Amino acid sequence: MRRKAFLHYLFLILILFSFHFPTESEGNDLFQKIGIQQIKGDKKAPNFFLEGLSGRKIELKDFKGKVIFLNFWATWCGPCKEEMPSMEALYQQFKEKDFILLSISVDYEGLKPVKEYMEKHRYTFPVLIDSKFKVLDLYEVKGIPTTFIIDKKGRMIGKSIGPRNWKSQEVISLLHLLTEK
Repeated sequence: MRRKAFLHYLFLILILFSFHFPTESEGNDLFQKIGIQQIKGDKKAPNFFLEGLSGRKIELKDFKGKVIFLNFWATWCGPCKEEMPSMEALYQQFKEKDFILLSISVDYEGLKPVKEYMEKHRYTFPVLIDSKFKVLDLYEVKGIPTTFIIDKKGRMIGKSIGPRNWKSQEVISLLHLLTEK
């Protein structure tokens, strides 16, 4: 009986040691594998106020202490639509952690087409409306989709231009690394 208990504990220990948690240098490799350009230095993410689909005003600085996934998109943008299902999966996986996914629609027609699009596809992540392109200009976005990764201290640490598979294992590993810091 003792031997069986010993083998059971040994098995549990082996399982625990088989989990791999990425280091900071591996985090740098993950940025590269995902195709996210790292932003060096302590460049703070510009603060802004925008209205969400519910009409509630959101301010970026309210999310300090969380990793922020900030995505610029539009309903008429094919590549934006391509990455939306993986963004929803990412949001569902990390919404209970120190993480917020904020998407900013730059649809010039405003709220109505965005709300209809989100409801039709049953996406649940937060959407903010920037129909006058103020935040788009503030972040110097030249094309969509563009995504910024902002760390818990409010620093921009990564930028991605073009669609990505946001539910890839590399993205998941990177977000685990960033949210557990």
